[in-house]
Amino acid sequence: MYKENKPIDVSPYDHPDIYPGPRPASSFIYFEGKAHRIIEKKGVSIEDLKVEVSDSSSLAGSFQEPSDYTLSIGDFLHENELLPLEERVPLVAYGSNICLAQLRYKFNLNKNLNDFVLNLRASMIDSDIVYGSFLAPYGSLPAIIAPVKNAVTEIWLTFVDPEQLEHMNRTEGGYVLREHRGQKLITANGERFDSVYAYYYPHALQMDDQWFRFKDIRGESNIPAKWQADMLDLMKNRFQFHGTREEFIHQLRWNTAFFKEVQHWLHQFDAYFDHPDWSEPDYIRKVGEMKRSLLKKDAEELQKLLSIYK
Repeated sequence: MYKENKPIDVSPYDHPDIYPGPRPASSFIYFEGKAHRIIEKKGVSIEDLKVEVSDSSSLAGSFQEPSDYTLSIGDFLHENELLPLEERVPLVAYGSNICLAQLRYKFNLNKNLNDFVLNLRASMIDSDIVYGSFLAPYGSLPAIIAPVKNAVTEIWLTFVDPEQLEHMNRTEGGYVLREHRGQKLITANGERFDSVYAYYYPHALQMDDQWFRFKDIRGESNIPAKWQADMLDLMKNRFQFHGTREEFIHQLRWNTAFFKEVQHWLHQFDAYFDHPDWSEPDYIRKVGEMKRSLLKKDAEELQKLLSIYK
């Protein structure tokens, strides 16, 4: 059973308890199979933030072996002949797409796809990341963005190229791409974009008249937080499965008929919602097509949104 201190090299594909996966302690670039830590600094634009460029062979990269070699994000993109920030789409990541082992697994499935992803820590208000009322193919309960008034939650703003976005659109299952234009999201360095996008699925898991948020994900909310492992145990007990939890998880992962039976059983706990902050986009805009602003490092609004990192 995995709860605290989840191993960084194990993904939800390996064991559903891992979902959504351990989160790096700082913003980072994932590139060529490893992490390059971004030095977060309030009031500095994204392109000027420094990256600790790793030459390690470790998945954790410069989180595990600090590097003295730094480049600005803008120079990192240029030196590696990657699309500049203005040609990328700002996409919110909040589930397993921040787990390094999950990123490694997903990109290994398509060797022809560029694996560069810029991941900036950010905060969002009036939303929380809660358990959805359905199962991922590997047996975990996935994350969804849900409306929770006055909540502050950690999300990550990633910047993907058009080819990566097209690939994700084909692989995100029942999720649909939505747009947020409410100015309720800000990155750890203090930047805000007038549009960001995220994969959206308006079905929360509701048991005993309440939703549950992920204990792995930092935030301030009135919703109770639970580990994935505890949610799987709760589901096993409510389903009245009489075997061990290991047998229950094995059946979810490898017995298609059993998986479908549990998936159908979960429908009774489905709570549909409409999130007022997320709407269908007219078209997908890149960074260079939108307004962006950089708050001063001592701005009251910035401090409120980043309070979860104290």
